[in-house]
Amino acid sequence: MDKNEILDRLAAGKLTRRQFGRALGAAGLAMVQVPLLGRSGRAETGIEYFSWEGYEEPNFHKAYTEKHGEPRFATFAGTEEALQKMRAGYRPDVAHPCTDNMIRWRDAGITKPLDTSRLVHFADLWDDLKTIPGVVVDGKTYLAPFDWGNTSIIYRADLVDIEEESWTLLFDERHAGKLSVQNTSDHAVIGAGLALGVKNVFAMTDDELKQVEALLIKQRPMLRFYWDDMASMEQSLASGEIVTSTAWNETLVRLKEQGLDVKYMNPKEGILTWVCGLALIEGGEGDEQAAYDFINAMQSPEAGQFLIESWGYGHANQKSFASVTPERLSELGFSSPADLFKHGIFFVEVEPALKERYNKLFEQVKAGL
Repeated sequence: MDKNEILDRLAAGKLTRRQFGRALGAAGLAMVQVPLLGRSGRAETGIEYFSWEGYEEPNFHKAYTEKHGEPRFATFAGTEEALQKMRAGYRPDVAHPCTDNMIRWRDAGITKPLDTSRLVHFADLWDDLKTIPGVVVDGKTYLAPFDWGNTSIIYRADLVDIEEESWTLLFDERHAGKLSVQNTSDHAVIGAGLALGVKNVFAMTDDELKQVEALLIKQRPMLRFYWDDMASMEQSLASGEIVTSTAWNETLVRLKEQGLDVKYMNPKEGILTWVCGLALIEGGEGDEQAAYDFINAMQSPEAGQFLIESWGYGHANQKSFASVTPERLSELGFSSPADLFKHGIFFVEVEPALKERYNKLFEQVKAGL
């Protein structure tokens, strides 16, 4: 897509925060970090919130707005970009990282611990999310969980015949030429590790990485494409150009709305689960209580209901799910979040040198080296 098409899709509500950032990258464009004006057009007061494109959505923070007015917003395309901007001196009050970034953010002196007694919905959060690595670092809470979801495999159930749901579908020769994987090591390398039965895909050994490399080399000619733009991947699934791909929950929502017979896997090897949330930033100039008020608004059941129903992601507050019909939860694969947490594989931070090896291995496979 070119710049104008990206902007047109964003304006039409057809791009989410992940799609927008990836589409910019694929087009060779950079996300411009600028505060976003409130929908009223007036100058904003209070805290500044640094997040992914789209999270300025007013339904996420109504309780804050009623008390303080609209916050200021600034956006990033990815958490690494956000970290580097803050290292260079930018200081918002609240930012929106994920658990697999928090150790680096903490070690960089960017974030400060949260006082959970000031989080009014803390008792209602899923217990599984309160203590996972990244939410808690060295015994202190650094991240207030907000949204969570999955990285898994979506497939056209009317075009794919499988006996059991497994990551091995991405390597099934019966569907050669109709497979797709996101253009990242998080999907390609980790997905291959899961297909091979690796116990810890976030700390693979030399031998395991050799097996992953061999499997990815075998997979490469079977792929229709590595996708950067989620919208294009979804269009290809809708047309039947591809029959399966790695995806996030939101793809299921959009393809179901088109009446397509698609399923989102809970693979036998485990479904990948990401958790993102809100962190207090050291050096932010806004009022600290206002920052807590913002976090509390985002963690409210009302914000969660909107997130689940409109975006297809899970929310940190259990009470959010009580407001969504069982039929809708079943359609989204959220009938039992507790089971997803129990059998899911939470993303954790890969040691930087090893992460570089994952990335290098993936780039070499793509280049045919």
